[in-house]
Amino acid sequence: MKKHHNKLYFGKYTFKTIFKMPWAHTLYPTSDQHLINHVNGTLGTHKKPSNLAAFIMKNRSKMKFRIQQKITAFYTNEDLGKYLITEYWDEWYGVETVNPKFKKLGRNSVGCKRLPHGKFKYQVHLKKDIHQLISNSDRESLWRLIENNEEHCLVTNKYVLDYLIGKYPYCYHGYFYISEQKMLTPIYMIAQKGIDKVIKFIQVKNGNHKKITR
Repeated sequence: MKKHHNKLYFGKYTFKTIFKMPWAHTLYPTSDQHLINHVNGTLGTHKKPSNLAAFIMKNRSKMKFRIQQKITAFYTNEDLGKYLITEYWDEWYGVETVNPKFKKLGRNSVGCKRLPHGKFKYQVHLKKDIHQLISNSDRESLWRLIENNEEHCLVTNKYVLDYLIGKYPYCYHGYFYISEQKMLTPIYMIAQKGIDKVIKFIQVKNGNHKKITR
């Protein structure tokens, strides 16, 4: 990430969440009175613009936002970023962070001739007793993220799967796979307290067994 990017989120906010909201332009101008008109239904009964207007009014002092033609971006703390992703899941496009905690992602690297299951570059290991470390709502959000991105996520362990879907209330160990690095940030946003480590698999060219180190 370039250090001049939005002056590191204006020197205050750690998360940038990006959404495709073609209807968000109706919120302009984003004055309180115009947003109040949306909330009161004066400008129509469209639920999503109304809810977003209410969110902006309530949290204006805690964030910055930018409504553009193709995307809408919010600069917030972790809690508000997580709320926005959950509330506007269908519109969610991406997330970036300047949180130094995330610099440790993927620090464990393993060389391999073939990626696990042919395409998965990361293995997310859960902490022992994860069921005591994250809430049920976070567990549900994590499973929703995995389920809605089945092309990029894979759970092979029956006990991990039973826990994530709510079939079994406990989970003592296990891991799941993801194929894209961009999935790591939302996973950590949702379940950071329950994640032990992330293993990165690096496919070695020409079948070379040379050990890969960072």
